[in-house]
Amino acid sequence: MANLQLDGNKLLHHLDRVNEWNRGNTIAPIYIAFSPTSFCNHHCIFCVYHYKEFKPIFFPLKRYQEMSQEWGLMGVRSVFFAGDGDPLLNKQCHEMVAATKANGIDVSLNTNARLLNDKNIGIFVRDLSFIRISLNAGTRETYGKVHGTQEGDFDAVIANLRKLVEEKRRTGSDITIGVQCVLLSHNQDEILTLASLVKEIGVDYLSVKPFLKHPDIKFDDNIEDLSTVLDNLNEAGTKLSGDGFNFVLRKTLFLNKFERKYKKCLSTDFMIEVDATGDVYSCGPHIGNPEHKLGNILNSTFKDFWESEEAQKVRNHVSCNVDVSKCMPFCRPDSVNEFLWQIKNPPQHVNYI
Repeated sequence: MANLQLDGNKLLHHLDRVNEWNRGNTIAPIYIAFSPTSFCNHHCIFCVYHYKEFKPIFFPLKRYQEMSQEWGLMGVRSVFFAGDGDPLLNKQCHEMVAATKANGIDVSLNTNARLLNDKNIGIFVRDLSFIRISLNAGTRETYGKVHGTQEGDFDAVIANLRKLVEEKRRTGSDITIGVQCVLLSHNQDEILTLASLVKEIGVDYLSVKPFLKHPDIKFDDNIEDLSTVLDNLNEAGTKLSGDGFNFVLRKTLFLNKFERKYKKCLSTDFMIEVDATGDVYSCGPHIGNPEHKLGNILNSTFKDFWESEEAQKVRNHVSCNVDVSKCMPFCRPDSVNEFLWQIKNPPQHVNYI
């Protein structure tokens, strides 16, 4: 399959924006993570957002349609529908996706896939660059326990995955259909069962990642003899890869002792999170943290908001004053921050490449 990159960053493909930023100019963000709702129909035991309440709040369609047009005019390049709830609980999510694509912005979606249906599947397959399904078990029983839902949801999700793949094949779409699984002590014996199942269905990849603990949630997990478990998964997963399917064990996240090689969080100019209330934050793990809230975009254009004194003040605070040693490990901005730190703090003798 095509070159799939799930770790690291892709800022080398946006050097025009990086150079503008390095010259001190205000730039439009490249990437926006957007929450159509703060509500979720599953209660996954490992969820990073257990520190906050899941309330039935839904971003208004009309404002989103206006905002996506504003983003397109400003030069925003991608929007990822995810956030602190499942996007499909907002029944207008598929219309928001269509509006994003219509304004020339790459758009993708993360979901547990329980609420995929014939109507939204058609739009998603047409407009999404990729869809990533959170599926954290290979059997109905474990799925019910890990996802905090009825066991029958497993069957519904598998059926929806089949519909998604069938629509992709029928239309000749180039959407990438992926499944992501968090490796836990609860599901470690079912990863290969899951991999074989989703390969048979026809998804493009299964990504297996570690549980990453948010400092404000109580759940924790420990896998005995993790190195052996990973070696066995890697060996068997390599054999499963092929025929258009990739088994991706994200060993860098599992085995590398996490160490931040940067002193400041510089990523907020490039990537932000918008929640269902319209509040804008520097990153997902800090949704709800007033120190990381740039403001709200419901009642002003995004350009006016982005260039406002309030938003610039918070961006400066995050980039200058936040103690990154206390942040969640392997956060989404981590690799971006490492890249930007090197730009701002070049080594000696850079001409000796």
